[in-house]
Amino acid sequence: MKFQCEACERLVPLEVFRVEAGVLVVKCDRCGAETRARASTASSFAMGGSSLVGEGQGAPPPPEPSQGMSAPLPPRASTPSLRVLRGRTADVPLTGETLFEAPPGACPKCVAPRREDAESCAQCGLVYVNFTPDEHRPSEVLAEAWQSLAAEHWDDWEAHDRLMTLAMGRGELAMLGRLYRLRLARAPDDVMAQRGRDELVRRATLVVPATAEVSSGPSDIQKRMKTLGMGVLFLVVLVLAVLVFQNLRALMAEG
Repeated sequence: MKFQCEACERLVPLEVFRVEAGVLVVKCDRCGAETRARASTASSFAMGGSSLVGEGQGAPPPPEPSQGMSAPLPPRASTPSLRVLRGRTADVPLTGETLFEAPPGACPKCVAPRREDAESCAQCGLVYVNFTPDEHRPSEVLAEAWQSLAAEHWDDWEAHDRLMTLAMGRGELAMLGRLYRLRLARAPDDVMAQRGRDELVRRATLVVPATAEVSSGPSDIQKRMKTLGMGVLFLVVLVLAVLVFQNLRALMAEG
């Protein structure tokens, strides 16, 4: 049998106790504090009618029950209910301006860890005093979609996929990636944020080769320069041909 000590809130064995004026007094063998609980009958709890059981002494054996009668059971002392204390996880807001702001200790631009004594970010090179929040604010369409996702559909991956498609169509994949990094800076264990960030990286790698292929081809200026060069070359050849023809005619006339 165990009881909960009111002082140290531990469950300890019921070893040292006594009854005083109908009140059960139990002593904790760990912290030494005494817990008092009123028993229904002090004599029955003391077992055998003794009104006091000395500390450190075991209770005398109960009398043998008479024939046809059951042995009286000692009443239970009133034990306080157990209080379970759990570590509280820091609240991560999913609404408001915190969705678009870097937490303390992070670069406001790239969300990299920020040293207190540093004046600029070692990763992106931003000088912190020159940071302008409006320059890194998503468009109104993307901002409203992000707020709706965070507030109502954060655990729905299809909603994340639709938002990524929207950002890709608007050319704001990098901006959406920053929003996911902001979320991870506040909740590093957020599975949906991790998955969204990785998916954005994958989609970005699919877009880059196509862009590189287009940029590797001739630009409009290069095409114009090539056309102009061909025209000049044609004129030079035409002039040379005219001169040769005139020289031939002059030679034939003299002959």
